[in-house]
Amino acid sequence: MYTYRRYDSVNRKWTKAKTPESIRYIPIDKDTIEILNRIKKQQRQYILPNPDKMLFVNIIHGIPSNNACNKYLQSILEKLDIFPQNMICTGNRHTYASILLSEDIDIWAIAKNMGHKDIKQITETYGHLIKEKAEQENNKVRQALLNLKAS
Repeated sequence: MYTYRRYDSVNRKWTKAKTPESIRYIPIDKDTIEILNRIKKQQRQYILPNPDKMLFVNIIHGIPSNNACNKYLQSILEKLDIFPQNMICTGNRHTYASILLSEDIDIWAIAKNMGHKDIKQITETYGHLIKEKAEQENNKVRQALLNLKAS
């Protein structure tokens, strides 16, 4: 997926990306691509007015605001009995970064995927996870040293 601009919901128009780093490719899996393509196909079938070619659009209200997305997300979480039910869309972004860190994805790759120019924001926001990971890596070093002694 390629991101190169942002939508200004106050002025209801597309604007330039915040920073050069905001312009980027974001890797997504085939299942997600299939779901997104299905949504686009349904929009064409129902001939929804969508001149901005937005993926998520409401026939009555147009492009949903961040607040509307948050309310809808919370209603889904409540309906499915998933906690925390007060999560907002920004929380999904944090979850994404946390999962990538827990999966041993390189911190520089995470920063790039998140649209950061360096790893500073990642280390400040997710420092507690990085400390956990550092201790796991230190344990691997200790084990490697023990293995050397044993051989």
